[in-house]
Amino acid sequence: MKHTLLGSCAALAFTAGMVLAEAGDGRFLENEEFNTIIGDFVFEKGFPTAETTERLFQIRTTYRVMEVIQQNVFGASLYAMRKGYADFGAGKPNQVIVFKDLMDAKSEFLTANNTTVYAMTFLDLKADGPTVVEAPAGMLGFFNDMWMRYVGDVGNAGPDKGEGGKFLVLPPGYEGEVPEGYFTFESKTYGVWMALRAFLVDGKTDAANALYEDLKIYPLSEADSPEPTELVDGSGQEIQTVHSENYHLLEELGHLVEEEHPDALDGAQKFLLASVGIEFGKPFEPTPEEKAILEPAAMAGAALLRANMWNYVGDDKYIYEDRKWWNPFVGGVYTFDPNGYLDYDAQAFFAAYATGVTPAMASKNVGVGSQYLCTHTDGEGIPLDGAKTYKLTVPADVPAKDFWSVVVYDSANRSMMATSQKFPALSSYDDLAQNEDGTVDLFFGPSAPEGKESNWVETDPEKGWTAIVRLYGPLEPFFDQTWKMNDFELVN
Repeated sequence: MKHTLLGSCAALAFTAGMVLAEAGDGRFLENEEFNTIIGDFVFEKGFPTAETTERLFQIRTTYRVMEVIQQNVFGASLYAMRKGYADFGAGKPNQVIVFKDLMDAKSEFLTANNTTVYAMTFLDLKADGPTVVEAPAGMLGFFNDMWMRYVGDVGNAGPDKGEGGKFLVLPPGYEGEVPEGYFTFESKTYGVWMALRAFLVDGKTDAANALYEDLKIYPLSEADSPEPTELVDGSGQEIQTVHSENYHLLEELGHLVEEEHPDALDGAQKFLLASVGIEFGKPFEPTPEEKAILEPAAMAGAALLRANMWNYVGDDKYIYEDRKWWNPFVGGVYTFDPNGYLDYDAQAFFAAYATGVTPAMASKNVGVGSQYLCTHTDGEGIPLDGAKTYKLTVPADVPAKDFWSVVVYDSANRSMMATSQKFPALSSYDDLAQNEDGTVDLFFGPSAPEGKESNWVETDPEKGWTAIVRLYGPLEPFFDQTWKMNDFELVN
C-alpha cells in the first residue's frame, strides 16, 4: 500500500464527553500530557511518545476513511447499482432494465418511485468508446457519471426538448472526430448511468412501454449494424442495488477506482483515497493488519454518513421555515455548492438518500421536470415510526401540471417499504376520497383507520420510515410557497 496505515490494529478509545485540558502555559507541545474527546496524548521534550504517535496515526486513518466515505459515497452507490444490474442479468449497455409494471418493493433502489416507468442501464465507454443512445420522444431522463455528476439531460429538460433524438456520449479525454447530427455529451468517467422515465397515460403503462420499444443503445463504431437493444423486465423482481454500510463499501469503492479513468477525480481527492489504499489502476488489497484498522473505521464512516443524512444541519435544508419538509438538493443547486464551494456534507446528505443528479430536479422550471419534498419526521421533529399511525393532509389544488405522489420508504435501506401492499404509495392517479374543501387526508400506519382504506399506506411496525412527495410539472404556487404541504400529524 503506497500510503501505509501506520500503527497496530488495537482498538481506538473514543471517549465521548471529555474536554480538552490545559496543555501548559507555553505555545508549543513540549512536556505535556492532556486528554481530548479522542484520547490521551503525551509529549516529552517536544516529541510524542511511541504510544501517542501510534494512536494519532490510527486516528488519522480513521478520520480519512470517514472522509473517503462521505466524499465518495456517490461512487460506491453507482458501483453497487451497476453490479446489481449485472447480477440480475443486465450487465451490458444494450440490456436495459425496464419496470414495465412499475417499480415495487421487491427491489432495493434508493428512493425510487412507482408512478413512472423506469428504464435504466450503464454505458461502458472504456470498452465501447463513444456510445449512441437513440431516445424516443416523451422521455424524462439524464446521464450521470460514476460519481453521480451531471453529464446531460434527455427529454423535456434536455436539448431535444422532449422530441427525442440521437445522443452521443464521449469517454473522458476523447480527442477523436465528433460527427454531426447528435446531441453530444462528454463524461469524466468510463461508466455512465442512464436513467429514463416515461409517464403513465390514464394511469396505465402501455404507452410508456411502447415508447421504449424504440430505444436503441450501441457503440458509435457499430452504427451501421448495431446489436439489438434488449429490454429486461424488472417489475416484481429482486434486484439489489444499494451500497453497503460497512467495510464492503470500501471494497466497492476500491473496485470502481481501480478500473476508472485516472483523471476522474482531482489530486486532493486522489490523495485522500490513496491514503487508505484506494488508487486508480491498482487493486484494493489491504494487509490483514491494515484491514483490522479499516473495518472499524468504515463502520464509523457509515455511522457518520447516516447521521448526516438524517440530521444534516446546513443552511437551506428545509423548504419551509415552519415545516419539516427538506430539500435533498441543499440550496436548490444540483452541484452541491450553494456557497460557492463543493460542500461534501451537503453532497453526502443527498448521496446517502437518493440517486440521480440533474438541474431539472433542483432548479426552478415551472411546468417542467420535477420537485421533491422529503421528510423522515412528523411536525414535532420526531422520526416516523412504522408502529404508529399518521395523517397527512394534502392541501387543495396541488401545483403539479402532470401529477403528484407520496411514496413511503424503509429508513434502513431507503427503498420502498415492503408490506402486504404492492406499492407503498398514493398519488393523484389513485381514486382518493377528498374532503369538501378539496383537501385530501392520507393515512400511514400498520393498519387502515376505519373507512380510510382507499387513502391509506401500510407501514411495517418493526421499521422506521421516510417519505417523498413528488410534484411532476411543478407550478408557480410551489415555488412562491403560496401552496405549502402540511407536516405528518401523529394520530396514535
